[in-house]
Amino acid sequence: MLLGAALTALCSAQQQPDPMQLLVQLRHKVANSISRIPRYLCTETVERQTFQLPLRALSVVSCPKIMSAVQDSKKKAQLLYTDRLRLDVAVIDKQETYSWVGEGRFGDQSLGDLVNAGLTSTGSFGSFLEAIFVGDGATFSYLGESKLDNRRVLQYGFQIPLPHSTYRISNAWLKRFTAYSGSFTADAETLDLLKLELHADPIPFELGFCEVSTEMDYTKLRMNNLDFLLPAEATTLLIGSDGHQSVNRTVFSSCHQFLGESKLMFEDQPTGPTISRTTPQAVQIPPGETVLIGLAEKIDPATAGAGDPVKGRLTQPVEIPALRLTLPKGTVLHGRICELVVRYGDAATLNFGLKWETMEFGGINQTVHLSLKAATRGTAKTDDIEVRQPSLILGAPIDESIGYLSFPWVKKNYQIPAGFESRWVSLNR
Repeated sequence: MLLGAALTALCSAQQQPDPMQLLVQLRHKVANSISRIPRYLCTETVERQTFQLPLRALSVVSCPKIMSAVQDSKKKAQLLYTDRLRLDVAVIDKQETYSWVGEGRFGDQSLGDLVNAGLTSTGSFGSFLEAIFVGDGATFSYLGESKLDNRRVLQYGFQIPLPHSTYRISNAWLKRFTAYSGSFTADAETLDLLKLELHADPIPFELGFCEVSTEMDYTKLRMNNLDFLLPAEATTLLIGSDGHQSVNRTVFSSCHQFLGESKLMFEDQPTGPTISRTTPQAVQIPPGETVLIGLAEKIDPATAGAGDPVKGRLTQPVEIPALRLTLPKGTVLHGRICELVVRYGDAATLNFGLKWETMEFGGINQTVHLSLKAATRGTAKTDDIEVRQPSLILGAPIDESIGYLSFPWVKKNYQIPAGFESRWVSLNR
């Protein structure tokens, strides 16, 4: 009996796959997906929250003390502000390029150029996978087998030292490469990558961060009758040495390949129709002309975000003497939310940024260049609305066609109502 039991155990051990051999197969599977993936586009919605720890409770402020306070449930962080971003990301030759959702126009600007305030993160679409699973800079360890959603999964750890790292972290002034480490989880039967977790280690002191970490969930998407590995959701956590915490939760949706009906425009290509005898006359509102615009639909901070399109209507006619025409009341304008941030404290404040881009006239969308001057009182169901000056970010040029408004002392669940009217002045372009 003892001999039979020993033989059974030996056979079972021999049949058990070597985890490091399975890792080789897993890396090959990820590399194969990356190498074959076509050009594709996804929409990403980013929910951002920023908190502040009560540092007065700490006798000495240091990263070990801050990280300990983060784990202490009694030291609850105060919510400072929340906002949302809605972007399109195109992945072309393994490179990520961004635009506002539905804009269909991409340039060489980074995500940080497009969204110049708050925490942003990139790399979910392949750069981390390339570095970890394809490159030769990572070292691996087997962490064991467990259960995830009622399926067997394998877990591995990895480390990428600074000489092999392409992971770059930046604050408002500095950019630094850093080493990083983490773990990943794969289905034990199919070897499909399910989850990747990583954190910067060590973080250069001069950046002023105690923790930077990211968790990514992956899924399979079928394109060209083949399955490809794509991100489904990512959460990034940043803890500053001043006690502030930023949490970004990004959900990826509507991922699809560039097909024949898909059209992307890049900034060095023409962006509008050429005026000729067969096209409608171009209309430009004279510089200095006052334009009153009312929102066609309400804006709800609980669902809307920067990047979302906005529609408005002229609430009074606009005369264009040089062309002997009048833009009638009700003329439709199209724009985009550039900022929608709820700031918390003794009372909530809603910061709203808006840019009008085109108007419908003469059968085409005509470009407009408008600068915000004031909000019309009594149309927003709240008082003391103020026009704000944009924040200067490292000397970045100010887009004077973006209007910034502050709605102080707003109640919970406040919405900017349809019909909210603001006064703009046409710019000289």
